[in-house]
Amino acid sequence: MDKVKLGVIGCGVISASHLDLANKCPMVEVVAVADLIPERAHSRAQTFGVPTVYYNDEDLLNDERIEAVVLAMPAGVRTPVAFKALERGKHVLLEKPVASNVHEVEKMIAMRRDRVVGCCSSRMTFSGHAQTAAACVRSGVLGKIRLLRIRAVHPAGAQPNPEPPPWRESMQLNGGGILVNWSCYELDYLMHIVGWQICPKAVMAQWWPVAEKMSAYVAAGSDADAHYTAMILCNDGVALSMERAEFSSISADCAWEIIGTDASLHLPMHIRKGVPNSVVLDRFVPGEGIVSETLWEPGQGDPDENVITDFVQAIQEHREPRTNLERALVLQKITNGIYGSAASGSSVAV
Repeated sequence: MDKVKLGVIGCGVISASHLDLANKCPMVEVVAVADLIPERAHSRAQTFGVPTVYYNDEDLLNDERIEAVVLAMPAGVRTPVAFKALERGKHVLLEKPVASNVHEVEKMIAMRRDRVVGCCSSRMTFSGHAQTAAACVRSGVLGKIRLLRIRAVHPAGAQPNPEPPPWRESMQLNGGGILVNWSCYELDYLMHIVGWQICPKAVMAQWWPVAEKMSAYVAAGSDADAHYTAMILCNDGVALSMERAEFSSISADCAWEIIGTDASLHLPMHIRKGVPNSVVLDRFVPGEGIVSETLWEPGQGDPDENVITDFVQAIQEHREPRTNLERALVLQKITNGIYGSAASGSSVAV
């Protein structure tokens, strides 16, 4: 089978991960990279042995050798490039979040035709802990699922980044703040584990910008969320509870859980040093109470798949990627619902 000829647009920090994974994948040939900053493009090309360098997206998209592109830029500047890539018949792998709003995702769906379009919000699903948790849910041991819970809050460090990225908490450049930067991962992770059977219906939410005392931790002019909380009602009596914060006055606390009538799963969505990172099943046993069992722990290994191999295999096998545009649209609807509820001060339909 012929290799998929790939181009990477955007040579910022995350591009190194894409290029490293692509170079390790025997099904890929990286043809070119592109960036508006020539030095950055040449640096990536030299480090990863890429033969062609472009200084804008147009020239790379016009390269007829390239079948597929990775768009490794913030959503605010990425979406117009995604539209152009689809117009030129390219397969597209989108960094997260998939877009800035629901309308943009729906437009991509309308433009996609037979192209493969995937989203990198699926990153955390390519792990041994996600696969173990998904198998546990499929077994039925949890009983009826009641609650999916996310809480990941982080305090401001001793010193801020002297050059905080301007997109990180920007509605215009990134479509939002910590919600879109991280919680798309969490939503994708949990939805994958429960087999995408959860359908959101309504959301009540609130978000806050970075507090004045921590304003040096974000770029000047930042106007998006540094902290949010949301309760989402879903089909079949299921609820989804979400909270994330960064650069905050809260001590670090993280929990990803799936709570059922008969048992609950505790998950390590983001593996971190010095923190318990096992998949733990808590079951109610009559006469014993809650009995805990470790199902997975670091060192047990991960699958060989990742966002690049999944994307390329989807192209070669004419199938959907792990997170396609329809699934990404669900995540975007939840995101839009959270921002909409916070803006209106009332619950909104998802």
